[in-house]
Amino acid sequence: MDRQAKVTSVDALTAFRSSLVIYMSSVGNALDEVRDEVRRMRTWLQVDQKSYWGGQLKRLRKQLEQAEAELFTSRLSAMTSHSAARQMAVTRLRRKVRESEERAKVLQKWIRNYDSLVEPLLKKLDGMQHFAAHDLPKAVAVLAQAERTLDDYRRTAPEAGGSGDPGEGGRVEGGVSVDAREEGEMA
Repeated sequence: MDRQAKVTSVDALTAFRSSLVIYMSSVGNALDEVRDEVRRMRTWLQVDQKSYWGGQLKRLRKQLEQAEAELFTSRLSAMTSHSAARQMAVTRLRRKVRESEERAKVLQKWIRNYDSLVEPLLKKLDGMQHFAAHDLPKAVAVLAQAERTLDDYRRTAPEAGGSGDPGEGGRVEGGVSVDAREEGEMA
């Protein structure tokens, strides 16, 4: 029995390999973006937010000192109408200082725990990074070799003899002719 396949096209394999190359580059870019975003977030917390809340606290404490001094002065000069407004301003500023101190504490907690919270998640990305950097290029190379092999086979198959015509009781699957007689043997 003749065990010959008729390869008419490797276009589907080529298209799949092309899609895999595009996927490989996009997954690599996405993983790099995630790592960059983690670094940016760490910097934002440790530098930008720490500086911001430190400045806020300094500014609010200075305003509170000034408001308390004005309240003290107004009490000494017996200006009762202005004392109530100044007392409300001091109370409001004290509340803002407490809120800012609380936010600064939360920020310190985030800064302290950031690496321990994020590193386990980044470790999971290492497996994906290995897959994208090592396994996908190997898969692309295997597909390229399969394309070359099938293309060489396609060129030499008619010379090997046998008509391989799918009209003679066979069928074509994905560009490859399968003889109906061989289906029973392979099963």
